[in-house]
Amino acid sequence: MSSAVPEGWKLEPLSALADYHNGRAFKPEDWSKEGLPILRIAQINDPFRETDFYKGSDILDKHLIKKGDLVFSWSATLKAILWGHYDAILNQHIFKVIEKPNVSRAFLQQLLDHSIEKLAESSHGSTMKHIKKGVLDEFHRPIPPLPEQKKIASILTSVDEVIETTQKQIDKLQDLKKATMNELLTKGIGHTEFKDSELGRIPKSWGINQLGDYVKCQGGNAFPSSEFGKIGIPVVRISNIKNGLVDLSGCVHFSESEQFKRFIVFEGEILLAMSGATTGKIGVYKAKSPAYLNQRVGRFRIEDKKNVDSAFLNHLVQSEIFADATLRDAIGGAQPNISSSQVESVIYAFPTLSEQKVIASILNSVDHKIDVQNAKLNQTQSLKKSLMQDLLTGKVRVQVN
Repeated sequence: MSSAVPEGWKLEPLSALADYHNGRAFKPEDWSKEGLPILRIAQINDPFRETDFYKGSDILDKHLIKKGDLVFSWSATLKAILWGHYDAILNQHIFKVIEKPNVSRAFLQQLLDHSIEKLAESSHGSTMKHIKKGVLDEFHRPIPPLPEQKKIASILTSVDEVIETTQKQIDKLQDLKKATMNELLTKGIGHTEFKDSELGRIPKSWGINQLGDYVKCQGGNAFPSSEFGKIGIPVVRISNIKNGLVDLSGCVHFSESEQFKRFIVFEGEILLAMSGATTGKIGVYKAKSPAYLNQRVGRFRIEDKKNVDSAFLNHLVQSEIFADATLRDAIGGAQPNISSSQVESVIYAFPTLSEQKVIASILNSVDHKIDVQNAKLNQTQSLKKSLMQDLLTGKVRVQVN
């Protein structure tokens, strides 16, 4: 027995812990508008996403999914979950996992989840990863006795519940911000007099202007990719704009040069993806150190600070109002593109500077609440990761009553 296996535990392949039944290979003619919903990978990621149905009577038990069943998607999205929703019939590329005697289902779900990264390294397919059953034969994990499995699963599940609750709070706050933003950017605060405009009814004191009257959108530089490296100043490309931020992880770099000084991005600047599938997406640059602005990425520079507040602009360009106006004029269909002149030519209803500041303050307060919950979520996720490493390897043993 390996010294890496804790006393009383056994080293077992994942395949020995359960039976893995692949889902049914449906044909388009099998789809219906009634019957049992078909559980695809899309529903693993979003249980209430629209799906097709199957109304046939030849449903095998190994394909029938009920609340509490363990399912493991083994293609594209690699994920193991305890299904917690409606009855469904399983599609191909997903296993229904039926645990063996003396294996806790909740423990097995945590173990599979913890094994995903290593399984992915062994997966086949460069563009779409998938796990063959043979990988489960080769992948061994230390397994504790059933009472210890249940205790470990209980601890990890309690952390999962905190993560789920926190994520729900974040989702509610984001919905609140979206509704509040739409209300404030169209109706303002406490107005009783309104006027008709080309944008609809707006407060009487607001003006209609092109964005370019106050703000310029500067495009980036065409840095030669052949000279990208691992040292120098990071280069912000459209792939770095994610979830409202600029993510520099895995970023390429370019040698510092005085001739590119005007393309340097500083902390707090607002960037815009101007090409490709992410056209119109906004990212706030929050790094302390500067970066270069690459081609197909734009940044906003306020030219008239007497009429536009920077915090208000930040919220405006992250709103659905901006996204709709920007994408409406996008060129290229499947690969849309927008230019600086197009961005600057879009018209908006602008409150007075003082009202902009109040609107920004209200939205900033919601952002602060979201940031607090995101920090809690990240902390709890880090705790979960540490606990999984300690408990599922036996590095830290639990006390079983």
